[in-house]
Amino acid sequence: METFFGASLQGILLGGTYALIALGVLVVYKSCKVFNMAHGEIMVLVSYFAWWLAVSKGLPVAAAIVVAVLLGGLTGWVLNRFLISPLIGKPMLVTFLLTLLIGIGIQGGTLMAWEGMPQVLPSFVPQGNLDIGGIALSYVSLAAFAVAIAMFVVFVLFFRFTRIGFGMKCVSENPELSRALGIDVGRIYSISWLIGGIAAGIGGILVASVYAVDTSLGWYGMVRALPVLLLGGLESLPGCIIGALIVGVVEVMASTYVDPYVSGFRELLPFILIIAVLMLRPQGLFGLKRIERI
Repeated sequence: METFFGASLQGILLGGTYALIALGVLVVYKSCKVFNMAHGEIMVLVSYFAWWLAVSKGLPVAAAIVVAVLLGGLTGWVLNRFLISPLIGKPMLVTFLLTLLIGIGIQGGTLMAWEGMPQVLPSFVPQGNLDIGGIALSYVSLAAFAVAIAMFVVFVLFFRFTRIGFGMKCVSENPELSRALGIDVGRIYSISWLIGGIAAGIGGILVASVYAVDTSLGWYGMVRALPVLLLGGLESLPGCIIGALIVGVVEVMASTYVDPYVSGFRELLPFILIIAVLMLRPQGLFGLKRIERI
């Protein structure tokens, strides 16, 4: 029983980070109807840049993280302004493939700049574990969970109680009507990509702090974000956090109880979840089933 509760807590902590990673993809998709496949590579770029500032340039870790996260937001804004914006309204496959190519380009640039060698991001929290009833939880994992949930709450409040947040909701429902009502749709798109880049940056830093700075972070982030979004619903903020917690707990449970008998099952699990959700409930737990006339 202690093992079960320990795995559950570890899964919840992991799910908090997954929620923040998926949030960046969700914000862009919700407002622009673009599934950003470059999201994971922005995570990699930000984590390597933070490591470079802290280790090579001697910047304090906190300052390096802030600057790197801002780079993530700027990257999102630039991508939208010069590459994505001209294609808004085009078939979704076009923008999907474009963001996939952008991700490959960012990956190539990261490899050229830092050679793709795994690095250790200097710790910004105390080392060690917190013992809760015999269950050891690392301070790094707890800090990552706290930051992820805090940022998620900030984003949700921003969407619900600010004019820009209301504008994003309107644009997500009907861009043409929003434009007729005087909403600057282009500005909303830019802000959405800015927020998506910031979320990717923070997610990259959190994952790198738990594991390491590595080029595989991009793949890791997207493979976890996709089942989270499909499970919760591609346009649902509550579904994003609930789906992330479910995926996190199920993943750690699989690692604890199945991996000893079926090696590598934990890595296969996200793909199993994706297939299961698409077959049983394509719109997700909290997504809306849309009916379109053709």
